Amino acid sequence: MQDLITAEQRFIHLFGDGKIESFFSPGRVNLIGEHIDYNGGSVLPIAISLGISALVRRRADAMVNVHAETFSETSSFSLDTDFVFQKNATLHWSDYIKATLQVLKDNKVKMSGADILISSTLPVGSGLSSSASLECLIAFIFNENYYSKNRVALAKDAQLAERKYVEVNCGIMDQYIIANGKADNAILLHCDSLKQTFIPADFGDYQLVILNSNVPRSLATSKYNERRAECETAFTILKNIDIAENLCDVHEVSLAFLEDDILYQRAKHVILENKRVLYAAELLKSGDIEAFGQQLTESHISLDTDYEVSCFELNMLVHYSTHFEGCIGARMTGAGFGGCCITLVKKDRIKKFISYVGKKYKEKTQLEASFYLVDIVDSVRRIK
Repeated sequence: MQDLITAEQRFIHLFGDGKIESFFSPGRVNLIGEHIDYNGGSVLPIAISLGISALVRRRADAMVNVHAETFSETSSFSLDTDFVFQKNATLHWSDYIKATLQVLKDNKVKMSGADILISSTLPVGSGLSSSASLECLIAFIFNENYYSKNRVALAKDAQLAERKYVEVNCGIMDQYIIANGKADNAILLHCDSLKQTFIPADFGDYQLVILNSNVPRSLATSKYNERRAECETAFTILKNIDIAENLCDVHEVSLAFLEDDILYQRAKHVILENKRVLYAAELLKSGDIEAFGQQLTESHISLDTDYEVSCFELNMLVHYSTHFEGCIGARMTGAGFGGCCITLVKKDRIKKFISYVGKKYKEKTQLEASFYLVDIVDSVRRIK
């Protein structure tokens, strides 16, 4: 409550007094199922307690003024203006806001302006989906009555903003979990059909800990597009000899028909990762957390050796985490080439875990790792 009062004081300092509304949009972690959302697979994401908060005061005109505390910047524009998005341009944080509002304008949503103060606990460039969190937040603020009852539409429109106007060919997972997440539950989501099942995520004696490598994901976008192309090529070959409708459903035996070693590795990861997701969901439901943790580590090994989207720093975090007594699993999460790992650590060993892994990581990389203990929370929402 004290944080909210302080934020309201900052808002009043920036924009003056008046009725203020409060909103929160979580970040996301994908527990397991990396790089298969665009291959017709299932994923197991959660909405996390790190996220983006917004204080909002409605305006009678069309002006939108957004102050981002993370960057100490204010962006101002009119909803009556046609937004222009430059191809291949360096993105500004406000572009994600304008892209989202443009989708709402395309949908003929009636909107008035607003003064908005945004603050975030999501580390920038960490792979915890700050862009999807911001997109869902802005859409929800400006069209709450509709999106509060149509959360799949919220996810789709937020994804459309990123694909059509920001021009990042992202999957649906990030926006979906932020729009539909449920406290203390993961969502088993089939990314093509959007069929979902809530999976209770009680880790018992273990705590989910996020480790930020603090390595910027400089290669993530280019390599992401490269991996998508490799998967499409592999499936073009395999669909001629397999009845599967997508790469995730190809039978493992069909991999023998891929003569190119790289395509074989990529397809192998996708097929086996999808199986790991389904198995991991069953383990969570049965409460076998130790076996679930092992699936996390196996996923990372595959992402490193077969899909080749890890990096030295992420590997060091996973290595030292899994060699610590009390950690039952670790893996990179997100697109890779930097960003974050997730771990499951015995609650009474967390302090020693952070000290040990942090020390070893710095010795190997000369970088400081950041550690976050997170809870599983509800989707984007108004704060009462």
